[in-house]
Amino acid sequence: MTAHRFRSLLGGLALACAAALPAAAQNFPDRPIRLIVPFGPGGGTDLIARIVAERAGAALGQQMVVENRPGGGATVGIVALVQSRPDGYTLAVCPPICATAQSLYNPPPFNAERDLAPVTSPAELPLVLVVPRSLNVTDARGLLAAARVRQGGLSFASPGAGSSGHLAAEVFHRASGTQMVHVPYRSGAAALTDIVAGRVDFYFDTVASALAQIRAGEVVALGVTGTARVPQLPDVPTMGEAGVQGFDFPSPRLRVVAPAGTPAAILARLNAAFTTALADPALQARIQDAGGKAAGGTAEETRAELNEEAGRFGRLIREIGITAE
Repeated sequence: MTAHRFRSLLGGLALACAAALPAAAQNFPDRPIRLIVPFGPGGGTDLIARIVAERAGAALGQQMVVENRPGGGATVGIVALVQSRPDGYTLAVCPPICATAQSLYNPPPFNAERDLAPVTSPAELPLVLVVPRSLNVTDARGLLAAARVRQGGLSFASPGAGSSGHLAAEVFHRASGTQMVHVPYRSGAAALTDIVAGRVDFYFDTVASALAQIRAGEVVALGVTGTARVPQLPDVPTMGEAGVQGFDFPSPRLRVVAPAGTPAAILARLNAAFTTALADPALQARIQDAGGKAAGGTAEETRAELNEEAGRFGRLIREIGITAE
């Protein structure tokens, strides 16, 4: 075979692949899609992922199967995604670790910019500051007053170094000007259990996770992150309304991502399915009942949000000197 004919053959193959891509997207999906949740079953992220997956799968005409892959501070599930084929049949729910891993780990287990292809941001998960009933504190000012008089300061729980709960508590710590001690746990459920028992003084948990304990009176909610109150807890003020000056911590978002290299036409098909699902008022109500807030957005908007979050959280992690434990 001559060099000219070989180059012509390669060119023909490239044109054939390019021509086949829209057709592949039109036929996508022709089998079930796997949605990795990098946490165990039963938590707020898992519940909201299942709610959204059910409707997005229906919009695609295929089942979207949730697979729980916990471990490594949520990195195990994301690494599994990165190592999968970029064909649109494996997705993952990406928690804030996707924005923080690059700053937390040396070396990082993945690079969000290089390894992930954002699809959309289906939900926002507001955080709520909760304390044990035994602390006898009813508002954020009371918590700060307790921190000022407690020798050694207050202790705060988190589901791991660099988690959104940890970072929110560090922002609160900075705003308070008081001494506080971080107590990391292997899971949010374990952290909340010790808050209920009064073994730790406060915890920034997701509303989705803490809502049942708040409504049962097992813990006291003092404030929520973000700029607006959440419908699930209308009587709980924002941290700004609660009088915590200098507290600036937007509510974290969940993002759906695919492996880098997934064809753009397939990413567009997936985004359209999630957009259709999230436009349903019944789905929005179910997400709200689960403690979240329906969001959405294009792949480009989701990428921009992820990059912004990585920059903001990265600066905080470096300034405080947080490392993965």
